[in-house]
Amino acid sequence: MATSGSSTTRVTFLDLGKQEELEEDVTHKKLGKLTVKYNRKELQRRIKLEEWIDTHIQELYQSQDLLRDEAAEPEIDIDDLLDLSLEEQKTGLQDILQECPRPTEEFTMELLERLKGLRKISALQRK
Repeated sequence: MATSGSSTTRVTFLDLGKQEELEEDVTHKKLGKLTVKYNRKELQRRIKLEEWIDTHIQELYQSQDLLRDEAAEPEIDIDDLLDLSLEEQKTGLQDILQECPRPTEEFTMELLERLKGLRKISALQRK
């Protein structure tokens, strides 16, 4: 590294082992940031979908005291739905929501639309 002083130039050398370690650290950090940034975006999208599902499930079951009992709250597993075809997804959601006191068709169609392009958690972890 060259530094300029008032009258002389001074050069210092790094130990070769330390220089390689620094280069590896910089390379490792850059790769780590790219991977984290990519996964964060996908995971954030998934979290928003899960929050949307929770909000709408509460609205659908609002008129009854079913949600006070944790066992009565329907569970929608996004990864299980992603394994199915579109028609199977629709049928599965109808089965899950069959005891809902309100119409669920609008919720089902919106959820199926939001599932498009989403990836399973296991696929996100491989990258």
